[in-house]
Amino acid sequence: MKWLMRGLSAIVALAVSYGVIANYVPAARIAAICVPAEVLAINLGLIPLDRADWGYLKLRSGKAGLDALSHLERHGAADKIRQTSVAVQDQWLEAGHVSKFGGGHLYWENVQEKETRYAELRMPLDGKTLGQDLKPNQSIPENFWQTYRYRLGCLLPPPNYEYSKRECRLSMADLNGDNQPEIILDNQIIGTEGVFVKPAIEHRHMVYQKDGSEWKAIKINGLCAVDQASAHDTSLKIYAQKIDVPWINGHAVNFFNSDCFVSENSVPASTSGLNQARFMALFLTQIKLLPSSKPIPSSLAVALTNRSIVLPLGTEPPMREPMLQQEFQGLPPCFTSLAPKACMAMVADIDHNGSDDVIILDKEVRKDFSTWRLATLLMMRQGRWTVVANHAACAEESQKLEDLNVELKSATWRPIEFAGRLYLRDEPSDNCGQHFAYM
Repeated sequence: MKWLMRGLSAIVALAVSYGVIANYVPAARIAAICVPAEVLAINLGLIPLDRADWGYLKLRSGKAGLDALSHLERHGAADKIRQTSVAVQDQWLEAGHVSKFGGGHLYWENVQEKETRYAELRMPLDGKTLGQDLKPNQSIPENFWQTYRYRLGCLLPPPNYEYSKRECRLSMADLNGDNQPEIILDNQIIGTEGVFVKPAIEHRHMVYQKDGSEWKAIKINGLCAVDQASAHDTSLKIYAQKIDVPWINGHAVNFFNSDCFVSENSVPASTSGLNQARFMALFLTQIKLLPSSKPIPSSLAVALTNRSIVLPLGTEPPMREPMLQQEFQGLPPCFTSLAPKACMAMVADIDHNGSDDVIILDKEVRKDFSTWRLATLLMMRQGRWTVVANHAACAEESQKLEDLNVELKSATWRPIEFAGRLYLRDEPSDNCGQHFAYM
């Protein structure tokens, strides 16, 4: 026991000596072997944070110093030490010390014009401040904070060039039906990039899931921007049930992964195509059904006859200038051309709300780098049939409609509903080539 006490005393004495010397002779930190002593002196408060040689840990001691910064971030003796370590690491990354091969750090010695100055650090805010926004009986596990307390993106000070305002909050919900709540970070960005005609509010999400004893960030979900003036009327909620995703010839067709950016005047008017399509009501029974499909609901024929189908609305706020070619939105082409034999239908309750939905697969719309068909999803929304989305579906060249391999698979995640839209942004979607539903 005596030798153990003597050893501990020697270590403490060494740390105290190092702290005193390092305070007044910074050049004494000359080798990676000093890293443990530097960390111990910081943790014991022997070197004030504004006098610590963060540049030595960040640059001049190589990988050992970077590992020490990561250790201080998780296990620093004081919250301010942990917070400062994150700020130092972020400054190192912002300086461009990132490998072009694999995105990892460059661990060998790097040289920049000046060392880290404490007063210049952009300190992240404390993530625990978001705990006050949680619903009653919700509590963020302590081991989550051990990793992410100062790592929540919305709490990092924005770069100098960014002028938007950010607000964020944490919540907990079971997103995949495994009876284990995930942690959801909602980052609300107010006054986003100047590409919108109107002031916009956008939500971006990071979802953290328990993986053994660790929490891992596994899902990023950006929601379409909405007009700031009407944002108070919008709400974000987690759907109670999962959604089925159609797979065609082994490729997923995620209708809830559509592009947000619909430019001005690119969306059909409320009556566009309905005059022609109303005559299609008489021919709906001639549309072939895929195996296991239910019959097409008669209420769809009534909606066509009455021209009461709701077509897609433009996403607000529209962009100042179109970034993409005009995207096709609206009724299936076989509806407006009165060609029932040019399409096939899959009828099933894909969102499990008790009402059948209709998926129309049209004939080949365009051949380019790949062959694809236009898929259209119609759902009953607030008592009215609605064209929810059009999607380019992969297909084999010259393959007959009746030979398509179509099946429904349950999505991994429950969808998010925001401003009347459903999102399954990070579910798989077809990747058979560079094809878009342009008309």
